[in-house]
Amino acid sequence: MSSSESGRQFINQPRQVVGEALEGCARLRHPDGSGVRLSDPASGMRLVVRDDWARDQVALISGGGSGHEPAHAGFVGAGMLTAAVCGELFASPTVDAVLAAIREVTGEAGALLIVKNYTGDRLNFGLAAERARQEGFKVEMVIVADDVALPDNPQPRGLAGTLLVHKVTGALAARGAGLKEITAIARRVADSCSTLGVAFNVGRHPGKPREQRAPELGLGIHGEPGAMALELGSDSDTHGVHAVMDTVVTALVQGHSRKDVGGDLPASGHLLLINDLGGCSALERSLLLEEALTHPSLQALGIHAVVGPQPLMTSLDMHGFSLTLLPLDSLLEEALSASCAPVAWPGVQPVTPLTHFTPSQDAVRTASDEASDARRAQAKADCQERAARGVKSRAGLPGDPQVEQRLRAALEILLASEADLDRLDAISGDGDTGSTFASGARAVIEALEDCELACGDSGELMSTIGKQLAHGMGGSSGVLLSTLFTAAATRWKEQSDAHGQAPLGQRWHDALSHGVARMQHYGGASRGDRSLLDALLPALEALQESVQSEKQASVQPDQQGEKQPDQKTSAAQSQQEIRAGRVDWAAMARAARQGADATAEMAKARAGRSAYVPSAHLVGNSDPGAEAVARVFEALADAAEEAAG
Repeated sequence: MSSSESGRQFINQPRQVVGEALEGCARLRHPDGSGVRLSDPASGMRLVVRDDWARDQVALISGGGSGHEPAHAGFVGAGMLTAAVCGELFASPTVDAVLAAIREVTGEAGALLIVKNYTGDRLNFGLAAERARQEGFKVEMVIVADDVALPDNPQPRGLAGTLLVHKVTGALAARGAGLKEITAIARRVADSCSTLGVAFNVGRHPGKPREQRAPELGLGIHGEPGAMALELGSDSDTHGVHAVMDTVVTALVQGHSRKDVGGDLPASGHLLLINDLGGCSALERSLLLEEALTHPSLQALGIHAVVGPQPLMTSLDMHGFSLTLLPLDSLLEEALSASCAPVAWPGVQPVTPLTHFTPSQDAVRTASDEASDARRAQAKADCQERAARGVKSRAGLPGDPQVEQRLRAALEILLASEADLDRLDAISGDGDTGSTFASGARAVIEALEDCELACGDSGELMSTIGKQLAHGMGGSSGVLLSTLFTAAATRWKEQSDAHGQAPLGQRWHDALSHGVARMQHYGGASRGDRSLLDALLPALEALQESVQSEKQASVQPDQQGEKQPDQKTSAAQSQQEIRAGRVDWAAMARAARQGADATAEMAKARAGRSAYVPSAHLVGNSDPGAEAVARVFEALADAAEEAAG
């Protein structure tokens, strides 16, 4: 049994706690007789899947880091989730794990991914969705961002409102609704619910002492700093809970009023979800319920139904609670009240007026709950790191010396720039941009040396590069760039299927622009946020300008079009891509360089680690990601000029 400075915990080894807990829960059956299946520990993944699933309805997949139990694995069952993908404590699951879950449960009806708005979850679930679509699966994704703690936060966190999306979509899927309808309603619930929490302290990580923090309003479920520290009275202050609830409700109602929830208040009022963050006693939860239901602001809103108070979306044993508001209509009321299998869902209870009676005698009896759970058998040790790829070389792929030459030039400049980019990143980040990009370059070079890159087939080339970056680059940059190339490859194939004779320069622009748009969708960054986009987007604009300027002089379709997807593009045809596309590499390089240099004048970053760095450390120094992009385009321009000469 492990102990810490704050007391003992019922665990074996900290590294085994997630796997052992999942195995314990999987031994129990739901009241309807169903249960769950777990992925083999040897896979290195932690997937929890309904054991009665027949793939005849829309599959609902959620997940994220562990430590929030019962979310999300505890809500797998009929009427709620089809599968949960569990990461380590407070760490997003991998792209491969999410993709494996999609493959396991998705049928013709498709799948909806329900994702909390955290960067790691957005990126990993997002890239898995892109790869699943590439494999032919129908997949949609809804991001829940219900936190209202920080009014000006461009990326609100996903909190307990996520569970309301689980419940509503689970009911719709159970009655046979289609993916389009379920996705639309899921987005409406996600956009209209609001959550705010408060905590006296953060949760204890297994085997570690508890971090000492002041009580905070808006404390995140991973222990992120809150919106403000609370000044509370002494422990004996009988008005302490009342004051805390007043602070939470006032801020919650203000934040909720800023949302567009569809006009006038629905006749059926609001639902209130009261979530124990993990450390409240049953007595405290009942008191919190009373304080919430008697608060004038919530009474004015019309609280007609309540979920909880129960531990639903916890943060280990954080001593705190959160409140979630959701405007109701008849459809949502029916879906939220529909029966479901998971026992972790406490159900929806209507609010009724309080009544008293005069007892005839004082006959209060206390009943003790029996705790007879036996210690779980020690699970298998954590599986070893996934073995080396061992992908066999594939001979006969279409090649193109010019494309290979330019690709090598881009990869070599990233390797040569490793130290420069690391030094630049050390000013505003953790000093690893150069090594991260170099790792990605080495992964692609390895694939190139192993004859795994089809340099003569643009779509196949981008798809393979996307896979190599996902596995070999690491960090958020690896997932972002892998998303770009994966989505661009998908769009390239769609263009080939629909109109393979379109001008290649335009096809390149459309494919890359689509990839960048998907990268922005999952990453959350925009132009001007001081990121690699500030160099990449100007380069794409220059590409579009070169395509338009050469539109009248374009080569005949039979000279420039790629063959149908079932044929291999010859090297000679592939070599014409750059020429026929009228790509002005020098103009793209100039645009990227101007964009990268402009980041040195940006005093505020709105994406990545630089967002937390004072402006004094940013001004005068270019963003390392934008600098890397600019150097790549300059290398491509030099290679093109050398080939032309």
